[in-house]
Formats: sequence, C-alpha cells, structure tokens
Amino acid sequence: MLEIDKKIGPFRVKEVWFSDAIFDVKHCQRLVFRACKKEFEKSNFQQERFTTLTLDLTKDLGTIWQGMDKSSCRYAIHRAEEDGVKIAINKHYEGFHRIYKQFNRNKGLPISRWRPNDMKKYGTLFTAVLNNKVVAGNFYLEDENNIRWLLGASQRLENVPKQEKTIISNANRLIIWETIKYAKLKNIQEFDFGGYYTGNRPDKQKKGINSFKKSFGGELKTYYNYYKNYSMLYKILLTSYSLVRQHL
Repeated sequence: MLEIDKKIGPFRVKEVWFSDAIFDVKHCQRLVFRACKKEFEKSNFQQERFTTLTLDLTKDLGTIWQGMDKSSCRYAIHRAEEDGVKIAINKHYEGFHRIYKQFNRNKGLPISRWRPNDMKKYGTLFTAVLNNKVVAGNFYLEDENNIRWLLGASQRLENVPKQEKTIISNANRLIIWETIKYAKLKNIQEFDFGGYYTGNRPDKQKKGINSFKKSFGGELKTYYNYYKNYSMLYKILLTSYSLVRQHL
C-alpha cells in the first residue's frame, strides 16, 4: 500500500494506492483509494470501475519475454539497445517534466499535478537517453507487490527525421522492459499498465495506446477506485471544475 498526501489550495487530499481495504481517514477533505483489486460494499464511498492491462511478474523473465509480440515489441527493444538508447532510473526529473508538459499539450491532454519534487518523493522515474538527451520517460507508483504506470511522454516528433522517430518509439518499449526487469528484482508481483480503453466511441489515439500496451502480452482486469469527500465546499468546487472542463 502507498499513501500520498496532497495539498490543493487550502484542502488536504489523501490518496491510498493498492489497498486491500477501504477505511475513513481523519483530517482530510477528500479521500481516494486507487487501483483496488477488490470490490467493496460501502455505501458512503463512491465507486468507479475501470479496466486495465496487467502482467503477472511471478512468471519467470523468459516467459514474460516470449509473451511479448515478436515484431512490434521484442524486435523494437533489441533495436533500441543497438541504437545506443540508455535507461536511467530516478534521474532527469526536470527534463522528463518538460517533455511531459509539451507532449500533453500537443495531444490536447490534461496536464497532471505531479511535479518533479512529488515524483522524487512518491514514485519511480525511468527515462530513455540518446546522445546525452532525454527522449522519453515513464513515471510509476509502486509498493511491495505492485508497480503501476502513471505518466508517460516522449520527445516531440514533429519535424524529426523518420529514423529518429523510430528510435524514440523503440525507446518507449525499452523503458517498459527495463521496468519489468527492475520490478522482478524487487519481487514485485504485478505490472499495471495504468488503464485500457474499452469505450464504444471510436478513438484512434486510445486504440493506438491499447495496441502498444497489448504488444507486451498481459491480461485485462477490472479494478476499482473509491472516493469520499469530507468537505462540502470541496465537493462543490470539484463539481464546478468538472462542469467547466466538460464545456471547454
């Protein structure tokens, strides 16, 4: 289990990840349990179901490797290594954050509240480096049994030569492979890809992300988030913010 404390203006928000139970917490205005593997019957918490893709890390590394797609995944990882991509762990926080902000702006995606100092405190950052330059990265949350992909981004590909685009694409797969090996060394039992799109509306971008994740093999599972607001003012402000975002 991983506990994260955040300050949003005057409000304290507590997040609990990978918990086997849900419970009340004092002295916070909002409480969130994320990535619960069990469904709990507790009427005073709101529940949200979601689908995610996971890898069973109790399998040996060779079996996990063979479960990956040969052409789009294993070959790409080998090519990234041959092209000189290096993977760094818990370095380049500022460089990754810059890439992440630009990446999300280009994709029209919201930018997470996670900042470099928060990443250093609570998670694990993997970055891909080519010619002394950060070209991609993934940020993960972990506890003793789970590691979950939370943020990912790569260098802008506009006006980049085709060969370099391919190297960066391959580097993204190498990051995940190195993360899997890291997690195996720590006896972590499950790698969570951080969600899998199952909506009915056509979405080319999300389908592409699904295809990328699925190339690593894995199994689709249903997990749960639980929410509780202790502050009516916070609830009103959160609802207003969500309505504004829907109309942007």
